[in-house]
Amino acid sequence: MNLIGNKLNSLNRKTKTLLVLLNDLLLAFICWLVFGPPMATIISNNTFYNLIELLQSQIYSFLFPAIIFLSYFYFFGYYKSLIRFFDSRDSIFLCVSGSLIFGFSWAGIYTLQFDLIPTGLLSIILLQGLLLSAVLYAFINISRDVAKYFLYPYEKDKNANPVVIYGSGESAQTLLNALQNDSSKHVVAIFDDTSIFKNLQINNIPIIASFNKLIDLKGKYENLQVYLAIPNIKTERRRKIISDLETIKVAVRTVPSFTELISDQKRMTDLQELSIDDILPGARISNVIVDNADSKTFFVSGAGGSIGAEITRQLLSGNPRQIILFELSEYNLFAIERECLAIIDSKQLDTLVIPILGDIRDLDNLKYIFTKFSIDYVYHAAAYKHVPLVENDNNLAKASENNIIGTNNLAKAAIDGDVNSFVMISTDKAVRPTNVMGATKRFAEIIIQSLNDSTTNTRFSMVRFGNVINSSGSVIPLFMNQISQGGPVTVTDKKVERYVMTIPEASSLVIQAGEMSSGGEVFILDMGEQVRIYDLAKKLIHLSGRNFVEDENEEGIQIIEVGLRPGEKMYEELLISGSEIKTENKKIFKANESFISQKDLSPILEKMQNCIKIYDNEGIIKILSSYVEGFTR
Repeated sequence: MNLIGNKLNSLNRKTKTLLVLLNDLLLAFICWLVFGPPMATIISNNTFYNLIELLQSQIYSFLFPAIIFLSYFYFFGYYKSLIRFFDSRDSIFLCVSGSLIFGFSWAGIYTLQFDLIPTGLLSIILLQGLLLSAVLYAFINISRDVAKYFLYPYEKDKNANPVVIYGSGESAQTLLNALQNDSSKHVVAIFDDTSIFKNLQINNIPIIASFNKLIDLKGKYENLQVYLAIPNIKTERRRKIISDLETIKVAVRTVPSFTELISDQKRMTDLQELSIDDILPGARISNVIVDNADSKTFFVSGAGGSIGAEITRQLLSGNPRQIILFELSEYNLFAIERECLAIIDSKQLDTLVIPILGDIRDLDNLKYIFTKFSIDYVYHAAAYKHVPLVENDNNLAKASENNIIGTNNLAKAAIDGDVNSFVMISTDKAVRPTNVMGATKRFAEIIIQSLNDSTTNTRFSMVRFGNVINSSGSVIPLFMNQISQGGPVTVTDKKVERYVMTIPEASSLVIQAGEMSSGGEVFILDMGEQVRIYDLAKKLIHLSGRNFVEDENEEGIQIIEVGLRPGEKMYEELLISGSEIKTENKKIFKANESFISQKDLSPILEKMQNCIKIYDNEGIIKILSSYVEGFTR
């Protein structure tokens, strides 16, 4: 049996389709032969006279109906799902309707041979057509069951994972058919509190609509998993469902999105982990297209980083004339260039991508680039931002040189190059910083603010926001890896809170802020309420289907504190002083914050540069403490 199944499964899709089509043709012929005119003629004459002559005289009443019903099956996609998903609602409908088409097509063609047909005989022919339809439908069903037996033999393992499918639509039914042929999965119920089919069954699987029944199933099956088969649901509804499921501590997986399914990137059975977007609140913001982007040249520093790369992706949607990718890391530059070229190819854009290896600390190189290329927009995302690493005395001078002197160099080159707009990416750690990284970023902000009083045509602004999910150094990948290994999950302190936002959302808002800038603004992104990192870790544990435990002796995953890292704060802020000023975008605010004039700042920058050259960490800290409000170390 396995040998036959393996042989058949090894055939290509076209061959399988042809075999199924020929099978249906043979079944239709048997139905016609046994329940149609040939057998009726034989019975009426009480003899088996020349069968060949009989078939020749009657074959037209088979061929035409057969061609019609097989064409119907083929052109309406009946053979696309083949055997595995025969039980889906659409396949059953096509099978029923196709069988009826065959039966009544035969009845119609058969009656054409009569010039005048009695009413009684017409009724008999119609009943015979209905009989042909019913028998053909039964034969097709039996043939599919036999085929499933050979192609997808299975016996549910005693240790098969219990599964509840969330949803009862077409996606859920397709998934159900696939899982029922998987010996490692045992579908125990379909959950849908909105279904009109509640308290009914699909493929002998009950549909439940009460959340209490789902809780009962969790009590019955310790390792219960929930598969979300609702790819087109609204984001708010999806998050509400996931939040409810978290309370009963079940592992949650989801089917791919419609986009992935339609593009053949994924199959329905390619179940995947929940996205962090499903867990944390946040708006899904569409890409922003800069006005007349097709005639503009964009420069992105730190183009290979998480924010720089996403800004680049979103800028491509406007089909700009050129994008200059400026990056210190050779690998990161290669990766983002390759991704950009793939996007350009798939969307047939005219954008010229120019990858440049470089360092913002190299002023001469920057001046050369801004002289060679007529740059319109600068997005400055290059920075050393890992708090503990920057805090290390061995790295302090170089990090300060990058974040402060590098920013000043890039701003000077932008002014000399008559750039239209310059947007610097800042951080909430710049607000009353307790670490060197935050202090250097605030000092960089002061530099950008000071340039507003100069006689330049360049509009300088900066955008300040908190943590972005899945960026380099983000805790989310760390937590997921620790959970997959059975724990424990480590947090610095149970009370630590952070603002969080997705990378696409933050990048989109950065571009929007730059578009509304008139010069010198400190833009702040509305990131909602801060999230307790400890609570986030618990949520991820629950939704992975693992038990969160307080005691290491209990079975499950524990969360342990490892202590605050050097320079780390318990919580972050977005405003130094004053209040937020609304803009036309409800997610973007402006802050009125003090700064130093360019004239007064020049000697301070010179001192900073001298301290950096001789690796005078104490001197660097002294300058930062003097001019960065709230900085303590």
